[in-house]
Amino acid sequence: MRSWLGTLVALAVFGGSVAAPATADPATTGTALAADHFGVLAGSAQAPVQLEIFCDPQCSECAKFEAASGGSLSKHLAAGDVAVTYRWMTFLDARRHNDVSARVGNALMAATDPATSAEAYQGYVNALYRKGGAPGLDDLATTARESGLPAPVVERIAAGQQAVDTTSMNAFNRVQLLSANPRSPGTPTVYDTATRTVVDTDDAGWLDRLVDAG
Repeated sequence: MRSWLGTLVALAVFGGSVAAPATADPATTGTALAADHFGVLAGSAQAPVQLEIFCDPQCSECAKFEAASGGSLSKHLAAGDVAVTYRWMTFLDARRHNDVSARVGNALMAATDPATSAEAYQGYVNALYRKGGAPGLDDLATTARESGLPAPVVERIAAGQQAVDTTSMNAFNRVQLLSANPRSPGTPTVYDTATRTVVDTDDAGWLDRLVDAG
C-alpha cells in the first residue's frame, strides 16, 4: 500500500459550473454521485455490502488491486449484493509533475450516469488501470466506449467536460481517507462502511467472505 501523510486542509467553495450527474438514488443499480459530489456510487445504496474505495489513477498499487479484485467486484456489482463508492484522488500529480490523475479522475467522474451500469463502470476502472500510461481525451473516450458506457457519456468524456473540481475532490477525499484509515492513509484503501473498518484485501476471496457475512 502506498502510504502518505499530510495536513488536513479546509475546503473552499469553488466557483464556476460543472457537469453534475444526479446524486445517489437508493434504488439504483447504475451509477450516481455521492451526496457530497466527490465520490461515485456504483450499485444500489441498499446493497448489503457497502464499500468505499480510495484510489489515485496513477497509483501502481491500485492497479495491482484492480487486477486482482476487479473481476470479483464486477461480478458482485452485477449481482447487486455489493455497492462501491469510489473516491478518486490526485495527489500523485504533484509528485510526478503532471496532470494525469486529474484528467483521468475527471473522466471517471464524468462517467457517472444513471445509464452507466455499476458493472460497466467497474469495467471502465479495470480497463484504465490495465492500460495505464497517460491517456488523452481520445484514449479515455475509446476505453469508455469499449467498456460499454452509454454514447452520451462517451461524448462527455471525449469533450473533456468538467465533471468536478479535481483539486477540491482530492482535498475532500483526502480528509475522508485520513478519517477512515488514520494509521496508514494510503491508496488503495477499501473501507467497509457497515463495520467501519479497513478491509484486508490481501486475502484471496475477501469480497466473497464479506458478501457471505452480509
